[in-house]
Amino acid sequence: MRRSQGVLLPPLRVPRPRRGDVYGALRAAVLDGVLAPGDRLPSTRQAAADYGVSRGMLECVFAQLTEEGFLDRAVGRGSFVTQRMSRLETPAGRRRRRPPALSHRGRSLAGNAACREPALLKPFNAGVADTREFPWKTWQRLQARALRELGTAALRFADPRGLLDLRAAITRHLAQFRGIRCDQRRIVVFSSGQQAVNALAVLLLDRGDEVWIEDPCYLGARAAFELAGAALIPVPVDGEGLRVDTGMKRAPRARLIYVTPPHQYPTGVALSLERRIELLERTSKTGAWIVEDDYDGEFRYEGQPLTPLYSLDSRARVLYVGTLNKSMFVSLRLAYAVVPEELVEPLANTRTQFDGFTPGVGQMAMSLFMDEGHFSSHLRRMRMAYGAKRAALVEGLAPLAALGWTWSDNPAGMHLLVCHERGDYVRSVAETSSLELALLRSYRAARTRDDGLLLRFGALDVQSIQAGAVALVSAARKVSLHRE
Repeated sequence: MRRSQGVLLPPLRVPRPRRGDVYGALRAAVLDGVLAPGDRLPSTRQAAADYGVSRGMLECVFAQLTEEGFLDRAVGRGSFVTQRMSRLETPAGRRRRRPPALSHRGRSLAGNAACREPALLKPFNAGVADTREFPWKTWQRLQARALRELGTAALRFADPRGLLDLRAAITRHLAQFRGIRCDQRRIVVFSSGQQAVNALAVLLLDRGDEVWIEDPCYLGARAAFELAGAALIPVPVDGEGLRVDTGMKRAPRARLIYVTPPHQYPTGVALSLERRIELLERTSKTGAWIVEDDYDGEFRYEGQPLTPLYSLDSRARVLYVGTLNKSMFVSLRLAYAVVPEELVEPLANTRTQFDGFTPGVGQMAMSLFMDEGHFSSHLRRMRMAYGAKRAALVEGLAPLAALGWTWSDNPAGMHLLVCHERGDYVRSVAETSSLELALLRSYRAARTRDDGLLLRFGALDVQSIQAGAVALVSAARKVSLHRE
């Protein structure tokens, strides 16, 4: 055993050290190898003098380090760093770690960063709500009122189905803005539309069950069904939305169908009424569930919002998913699902195994915001704002039409997909431009010759949108000239 004659203790970086400071410094010195196995520490009297603290404090610190096994102490011999520490590698001696061995499913989910919002919003990565015109003072007032009304109940578990007040307010909103008539007992509140889809997938699907997904598709939905172990059946999307006939050929007995009817993500097309009827007719014969993800249905800039599939369904097979985060602000963390009454309790129980419940204060504040009419006013104001932004973007991109670029004329949403039949040209434009551009191919299951650029503009101001459009047109022209 090494017989050290004594070591210098590590310095403290605080003017008036407390017990925790001394303990932390000594423990860190042992773990980092600054005090090596076998090193003899000064006596508590000497250490107290060195640190300018009481001997009683050092006795307590040495006693705790001994109890934890970092020190060995013996009367007449002194205090030593235990030899057991030699079995641990010091930071300097630790080998470089190998990448963690993730599961196949884990690698797929971890590699999907499409649902992760960027830290800095700029053209064209900003598909979230614009909060510059949000009535912040009104929201502050209603949050304070929500706290008063809930009292200490705000500190306890909340109903996993959601607060009754919020579910009632959502019921009235759906009837007024989306033409959906449902009972509040058929609503389950979630933190996001993504979480709602995850819960529905886990609840309704067994491993290997076939699921239609749109191709291209929202990658969060793809991840949810992969997590549930489903067999994904990509079904192509054209100018009228999901190709129902192709889906029936590829998987006529699919257990579930996922669609984004009013504003398909990411192409932006609307599912035509003919296709909606065809989808309901086909699935009524097979008993398949339809998950209707209406992620931005409030934001249509011409005419009225399109009729949801849910309102056309007479067999209670459509499960409607909506979100308030897109309409309000991203950190609100409130969304909902409208399901048959017999699914409410199983879905709420499933949700409790994800994150338990949504905190009550935000739910109560949102219900007050809706009941006092602030939400409807905010929607009208933001519909005008986003409509003006989309119009500015389309106007700025007009020169691209002469270069063969196309986009949907569906006047809705906070993003626009611009496409070109030559995918290599699209990718060259993306590489040449300094803009934040997502490629259509990353949302596709099947490889095709064409490609596109997803332009998300929700949180941008008009000036940034116009500048971004100028930069994109310039890059497209530059690449086009070099290719000629």
